[in-house]
Amino acid sequence: MSKKGKNITEAFQFMHTFYSEVAQLFIKLDDLMEKEGWISARGNTTTTDVSKDLLKPKKWLPEESFRLYENKDIPNMRKGIIVSYVHENIEEPLLIIGAITYNNIGEAEDLDILKIWFWGKKQKILNQAYSEFEYENEELPSKIKKNVLCAMDLVDITSEVDINNKVFKKMMEL
Repeated sequence: MSKKGKNITEAFQFMHTFYSEVAQLFIKLDDLMEKEGWISARGNTTTTDVSKDLLKPKKWLPEESFRLYENKDIPNMRKGIIVSYVHENIEEPLLIIGAITYNNIGEAEDLDILKIWFWGKKQKILNQAYSEFEYENEELPSKIKKNVLCAMDLVDITSEVDINNKVFKKMMEL
């Protein structure tokens, strides 16, 4: 096998392993959230905006994966987590946690947390250690009543203890 061929094979094997690790994070978080009354708002869906189109090869792999949760006792709120793998504003994968209260839950979109994080204007710093902010965005005020988001580097989540202490507990605080 050529060096180039070996590198391509190893890159795909790495991506499979990497996506499996992200899936394990999501599965563990799903279990923790369900115990608190939060269930997946989108079933097993984790990606959007992926293409099979010959003319869009950059969209063949997802640029982000997500989990969204809803709670029957808080019908206009969604909590969620997005792992942004690549974006022009980040140097390494970012884990974004958010809670959004909608005026009308029917207007919620899968990537609202991502859109607010990257395109919103930071309105109020809530916790600098967690990069936690309230945002405002000219495109979203009519559908979003309140939002709180925070982020951390994905590589800082290395164990189930981290999922519980850094991700789940933070999500419950929002």
